[in-house]
Amino acid sequence: MSNTSITQSRKYGLDFLKGIAACFVVFMHVRFPEPTGRYVALLGTFAVPVFFMTSGYFGYGASRAKTLRSIKRTATYLLVAYVIGIINLLITNQFNLHDLWQFFGDKIFTKYHLIHFVLFTDARVSGVAWFLISLLICYALKYLLGDKFRYIAYAALLLRVLGSLQYPFLRITVPVNTPWVTGIPFFFIGELFRVHEGWVNQRIKSSHLVLQAAVGLAILASAIVYRSLFWYIGILLLSPALFVLFSRSDMKYNKMCLLGSVYAFFIYIMHPLVMHVYDALRPSLLPIEAWLRPLVVLLVTIMMAWAYYTTKHTLVKK
Repeated sequence: MSNTSITQSRKYGLDFLKGIAACFVVFMHVRFPEPTGRYVALLGTFAVPVFFMTSGYFGYGASRAKTLRSIKRTATYLLVAYVIGIINLLITNQFNLHDLWQFFGDKIFTKYHLIHFVLFTDARVSGVAWFLISLLICYALKYLLGDKFRYIAYAALLLRVLGSLQYPFLRITVPVNTPWVTGIPFFFIGELFRVHEGWVNQRIKSSHLVLQAAVGLAILASAIVYRSLFWYIGILLLSPALFVLFSRSDMKYNKMCLLGSVYAFFIYIMHPLVMHVYDALRPSLLPIEAWLRPLVVLLVTIMMAWAYYTTKHTLVKK
């Protein structure tokens, strides 16, 4: 790969798309009433691949020092996500402060859990940590392998497809439907688009991308469960198409761009805490509240992000 023609200009269209993705992540975890909630959550699965592609797109061509900073930043986000996860467990009364040390000793800091967490990103503390550990693996492999990272991406794509298939005649299922195996190819797709962006924009029309997105959405809608082969094919068509379309959009910086460029990680990490506090305060919901709950959680999380970054900027400015 060559990065001679790579530009460093900010793409507000991608910030806008990340803002939409951040909203859908909330709606995936804070469901609307069924069956609406199921379809919104299924559509929202495009969001995390977009985050992987954005990381690969902006990370390509970075120096080893910059990649190392990305690793440290992602590890910090992961630590914060774990702390928030512990608070969530306290709120939901899954354990108390007196049991905290025993909880860590028996449930977290065990060889089995740590290995299982790295291989399958199955976190006992925070459900959102799986994306952060998957992104951390992408950055670490990129730091260690450089351009050879593409071979890992090809292998991960093959494993992901094989893992979606059932083998009844062998009575086995390939156990590779792990989030980082899903995420690595999308991280690489972001890199590929960065390298060949000029060629893609010249040869592929926006109408073709709209058609691809529509086909991907139709296949996605036919998926019975997440992580199935139909789901993965639908996401492979939908998410890159949206990514390229929004990267082309000539828009000015706006509130949705702010949501994606500054608040996205905050919303991703903090919205489970807001959700659990809301559920603790309102264990029994009125019918109208079932529809308002996702919107309230999103709005409160955005307000918290605004307050945090405003305070941070004020303190740094002083």
